[in-house]
Amino acid sequence: MNPLPLTHIILVDDHALYRIGLRTTITAISTQLSIIGECDSSNEFTRLLQQKKLPDLVILDICLPDESGITIARRLKEEHPQIKIIMLSSEVSAETVSELLEIDVEGYLSKLAQMTDIEKAIRSVISGNRHYGQSVAKIMHDVYLTKTGITSKKRLFASNKETVFTPREIEIIQHLCDGNSAKEVGNKLNVSPRTVETHRNNILRKLGFSNTAELIKYAVKQGIVEWI
Repeated sequence: MNPLPLTHIILVDDHALYRIGLRTTITAISTQLSIIGECDSSNEFTRLLQQKKLPDLVILDICLPDESGITIARRLKEEHPQIKIIMLSSEVSAETVSELLEIDVEGYLSKLAQMTDIEKAIRSVISGNRHYGQSVAKIMHDVYLTKTGITSKKRLFASNKETVFTPREIEIIQHLCDGNSAKEVGNKLNVSPRTVETHRNNILRKLGFSNTAELIKYAVKQGIVEWI
């Protein structure tokens, strides 16, 4: 597994026991993950930022006692766009997903996530990718179908006339949109993670995209991915 760069993290959650569990999990992942602050409210988080304690990553609960985590995330992206955000929530709705996509947060984690899920999300986001997981990917799909009026009967290979994908690239797109990492896709297709990354980079280059989040939006819009 690739080593992580030194990453400063702030945890924002009003449940002390959950923060303890999250801190213990993150500390066990890598010594390169440094928790520089913990907050139980928006006001406390704002004070930390005012003290110039700017993190590389914020793990932010959607439900806080004094302000919505979504409002905090929107403001944070406006004032400090370089800071990456992973949202936390016990439940997620189509409305919430729409707002998170609009804000362009880097990730989402269920509060029921296991240690391996937390590590996967952190590694993915730190590496410059997005991590939403299958539950959110499904809602993303539904949200985009609603907004664009696309039906689930779209042909699997639907695409614009200027972009042509190979059957293997279609498989890669589908697996990536299902929330799988390059290693997981490689295991499913019996190829190396490096081969998957090469395909992914070729796909992004064809489309002129810079990340998997844009690819997910495109794939849903074009009917390349669909859930039954």
